[in-house]
Amino acid sequence: MSSLVSTRILYFILLLALSVAPVAAQFSPFRPLPAQPPIPDDNVQSPAKIALGKTLYFDPRLSGSGRTTCQQCHNLAYGAADGMAYSTGDDGTLTKRSAPTLWNVGFYTIWFWDGRAATLEDAVERHLMETNAMNGGSAEELSRRISAISGYGEQFRAAFGSDAVNSQSIAQALSSFLRTLVTQDSAFDRFLRGDKTALTETQQRGFEVFVDSGCASCHFWVSLAGPVPGLAFQIGEGFYELFPNYPDAPSDRKYKFSADLGRFHVTGDEADKRLFRVPTLRNVAHTAPYFHNGAVTTLKEAVRVMAEAQLRVDFSDAQLDDVVAFLNSLSGQYPPISVPQLPQ
Repeated sequence: MSSLVSTRILYFILLLALSVAPVAAQFSPFRPLPAQPPIPDDNVQSPAKIALGKTLYFDPRLSGSGRTTCQQCHNLAYGAADGMAYSTGDDGTLTKRSAPTLWNVGFYTIWFWDGRAATLEDAVERHLMETNAMNGGSAEELSRRISAISGYGEQFRAAFGSDAVNSQSIAQALSSFLRTLVTQDSAFDRFLRGDKTALTETQQRGFEVFVDSGCASCHFWVSLAGPVPGLAFQIGEGFYELFPNYPDAPSDRKYKFSADLGRFHVTGDEADKRLFRVPTLRNVAHTAPYFHNGAVTTLKEAVRVMAEAQLRVDFSDAQLDDVVAFLNSLSGQYPPISVPQLPQ
């Protein structure tokens, strides 16, 4: 079944759910964010592995130049992104797309805007090698560089039972750390758990507009990004949507979204033109600029664009304010993360 067909089937299921839900607050495809994302059997979590991954996340020696860290483009104090339309890679060139947030990244079923990575570990390892990202060189070069740091030996032994360093174990450790980046207990989570005072009246109106207008046909479930593993899709099966759905929309002419053909660049399949992985809306108030090209700088304008280019709907100014207020309720609690001391 093609990704587009799968998306349309889920769209129908959600429309059916919406048609029988008496009020938006009872729309069952929304769930509070769990404490932990699904953990793959071939990379189980352990305190030692998480600690190693955290250290690697802040270590510039993963990069080819020895100057770039994961934290540079995915700043955990800045929405786990960098606030830029395009990031500057370790080789000095710009990325092709805006850096997405890494908060709650473990709840996806595929990774990158175009879904070219089928596992989080694959996404991390690819990013380590890509020249306009970490520019880490070949797998062998990366392994030699990290193996030469004697202080890492004990950490790798604690995490993996040996001190053998390779690109796979580095990616596994980083992925284990990334799966701890979960932002629970947003106002919306408390609302879903039964505290009906957790959302203001404005936010509840915004939630109703969000559901009734069709935004929820793609932005649903625990991360408001579609299915998590186990709900319709498994790891490696992508949930995509056309963007823009209406390429003749004025916003597309203004912001040039259609210049990027999305997943088509991965598959070469005409049916995949303008297909992108549906992004999470968790913490979206903290992750400007918006869209794959980072062309929109404010959340209110991003909502207006989505209504126009995806739904062919013109929200009133009051509706826009209400939806933005609802989206602010999706900001969760950031776990405290201290910067580790790097091994020598």
